[in-house]
Amino acid sequence: MNDDKQFLRRHSLERRDLVTHEEAHQAAQELTQNCLSCLNPLISSYPSTSAIISLYWPIRSEINTRPLIDMLSQQGRKISLPIMHKIKHPLVFRQFEPGDDLVKGPYGLSEPSEDKALVEPDIIFAPLAAFDRRGYRLGYGGGIYDATFTKLRNKKKIIAIGLAYALQEIDQVPIEPHDQRLDYLITEREIITFEPLAKLLRF
Repeated sequence: MNDDKQFLRRHSLERRDLVTHEEAHQAAQELTQNCLSCLNPLISSYPSTSAIISLYWPIRSEINTRPLIDMLSQQGRKISLPIMHKIKHPLVFRQFEPGDDLVKGPYGLSEPSEDKALVEPDIIFAPLAAFDRRGYRLGYGGGIYDATFTKLRNKKKIIAIGLAYALQEIDQVPIEPHDQRLDYLITEREIITFEPLAKLLRF
């Protein structure tokens, strides 16, 4: 299982690394519009603007979320960024607004400083190496988002949304018992809505 995941992860990330600067810029704009189309009805189910949205600050060749962060901030949405403190352990989240200083965390990620308030997001956007049409994501091997989704889903309803280039789709992600499904997957081309697991298991 681990060998299969490593092989798929490596090849998917190699494809992602081939995206040109121009393609990445265009994809980020298209992704932003798709995310806003998906988010608006989801956010309307929360009182006022109380839904807290977690986005990631992009690294390496990840699809760029900074235009989306800027747009959501302009709409007055509550935004947070994740903080990674240990492999295979849940993330924690701190408030963030464009213009805030970011610090390098212990794993090299850009994170809000410790003076920013800790929050628990309601909607979480997650990066990934690959995804399939069943709603499963292949992460980077640390199990961090799976642990995060598990922890928060045991406490309240959250919405988990994967972000990726369309070229990161694969036929089937190898899954293990701890793997958590996404509710949505958004690329520069489309919004994919995944059926609840109960419906998938219905005979």
